[in-house]
This record gives sequence, structure tokens and C-alpha cells, in this order.
Amino acid sequence: MAVLGATAAGYVSAITLAKKGRDVILLDGPTSAVESPLADWIPFDTFGICPALRAVRSAATEAPFRRMQFHSPRLDRQAAYGSRSVAGFVLHSRKLRVALDSAARRAGVGRLRLAEPPGIDLQEGGVVVTGKRQTRARLLLIAQDSPAEAMARLSLSDRSAPAGGLSLCGLDVAITPAQRRKLGGDLHVVARAAGRRLGVYFAAGGTLHVRIIFGSRDVAPRAGGEALSLLVAGLQEAGLLTGKLNLARAAVAMWHPPGGVALDLETHLAKRTLLIGTAGGFASALTGQTLDPSVRSAMVAADVADRALKSQRPQELLAEYKSLWRDELADRIRPPGTSVRMLLPMVLSNQAITDRFARAFLYGEDI
Repeated sequence: MAVLGATAAGYVSAITLAKKGRDVILLDGPTSAVESPLADWIPFDTFGICPALRAVRSAATEAPFRRMQFHSPRLDRQAAYGSRSVAGFVLHSRKLRVALDSAARRAGVGRLRLAEPPGIDLQEGGVVVTGKRQTRARLLLIAQDSPAEAMARLSLSDRSAPAGGLSLCGLDVAITPAQRRKLGGDLHVVARAAGRRLGVYFAAGGTLHVRIIFGSRDVAPRAGGEALSLLVAGLQEAGLLTGKLNLARAAVAMWHPPGGVALDLETHLAKRTLLIGTAGGFASALTGQTLDPSVRSAMVAADVADRALKSQRPQELLAEYKSLWRDELADRIRPPGTSVRMLLPMVLSNQAITDRFARAFLYGEDI
């Protein structure tokens, strides 16, 4: 097995297949900006379905959260959702990657770092991936970049990949223990103006993470940065963030998750190849969250690939991926049935709607 992409989906699929006794190599090549390089969050129940992720939870996560706080656009009204158990965890994306990399090495996964995007040759008996050295595999999982980029690499660009997606602009900045206590360990969600669906902020260890989720992929970095600055200034003015922030030393990034694209993608299958993670368009259309849907797609793909390797007709087994991933995670990535802009005023005034929106945000439940 070859897995292209040192992403959460790539590591999870590689580790899962290695645990099943497969000979796996993980190809770590340059990636485009589709996943958060900054602090992030992940629902609690993802760990329950993924042994590979559960094994690194203590090393990769910063803290659990049980509550979500919703704020009005003017930051003068609030509503809260509380879970009796842990709702999710905050983490640093780099820590997660390091922990998964160590787990992959312990599981016997081979690793090859590529300086440039590799070439891929799909053959009848296997797949050849060319980089600084040639890698031959019976099957390939592609777990990085966007669907359009992955399909172009496979010379399948004539099969139109949906252009939809989101833009997320975020920053990480160091905070003091007192500033962290002010945040209360909650995940905060802020209603924004049209075109800027939501703002999100939380503490991950000694880091404050703030992001804005835009409902379009076509957002200029400058516009994203300006909107982010306005949100931070508004939070400080409202007293939701206290003390000075050294924004000159903040880490800032913009990324474009393919929100919900998997639902409209014509195919996730090529010759002896499956598209998983962001390459398959597995990202929430509501939040831009990639970790949870990517990991779930990787778990499904690893099981399908393992069974395909046992078959004399592997392509027929790989084709089952389409229906299996839909059963597992279609609800987690599809857009909400009601306009987010219309829902948010009700979230702030109706506890039942608050709870339903929070569960949609966290777990992809139907609003």
C-alpha cells in the first residue's frame, strides 16, 4: 500500500492498514493550503471510532471542552450549550502530526519525504509513484490537497470536480494564564455579517486561536486578515478578551477546505486508487472542520483497501467505498438545510435551537 499525504487522514489510513498486516509506505510531499496549520478542535466521538487517533490523544490534544458559547454579531448577547460529558478537544495541528508520525513509525509504516509533488502512473497491476525514487504499490490512497488537485494529478481533470469550498483565516497568539482563565475553557462561536458565516475562538494551552469562516473560497488574504483584525478588536472592546495581545508575533494562516465537496464529486475512485481526506472533499460545509470527516473517510478507505487486497478483483471492492463512506459521514459534511444567517438569531434566543445548532456544529447532526 502507498499513501500520499502526511495528513491526519494519511496517517490514520497508513497506521490502520499496517495494524492489519499490510506493508505500507507513507509519501510526505508538499501540500496546498486546505487544512489548518494552526490550533484546531475535534469532536470527542472521533476518538471512539478511530483506534489510531485514540492512541495519541494524550500527546496530541491540549484540553477537553464541554461547553460552547454563542455570541451575537455585536457581542452583546450570548447563549450557551453544555454537554454532560466531554464535547471535544482543542489541539495544535503540529502536535497531532508529530504524535501520529511517531505512532506510524511504531506500527512499521515506511516513510518517504518528497521535495516536489510526485508523478502518478496508474497501471493494470498496480500504481507507480515517482519522486526522488520510484515507489510501486498494489493500491494507492491519496490523502492531501483538494479534489481538483488530486484529480489533475491522476489525469482525471475532465471529470469535473466541484469548485465549492470555504475560506478560513486564523491566527495563533500567545496568552497569559489569566487570559486563558477568562476564556473559561469553552469553544466560542461568533455570528458574523453576510459572507462571513462565523467567527470561532478558543484557548489551546498557552495559545489563543481566532478564526473566521467565510462562505466562499474566493476571499483575498488581505480581506481575510482585515476581518480577523476587526473580530479580535471587537472581542477586546467587549471585554471577552482581556489584556494586551502581541499580535506582531502571531502566526497567521489562510486555508481553503473543500466544504461538503465529497457529496457532489463524481467519483472518489481511479484505477487502484481512492481519494480520502481533503483530496476526497471530506470537510464540513458548515464549519470547514477537516479532522473529523477526514479521519472517518480514512477508516472506511482502509477497511475497503484491505479487503480489495485480498480479492482477485480489487477494483470491484474499491468501488464499494462510495456507498460506505456516505453511510458513515454524509451528515457530517453536508450543508445545513436552513440558512446559517437565519438560524443564528434563533440560536441566541431559543435554547432548543441553541442545542441543535451546537450538535450540528460538533457532530454534523441535522438542525
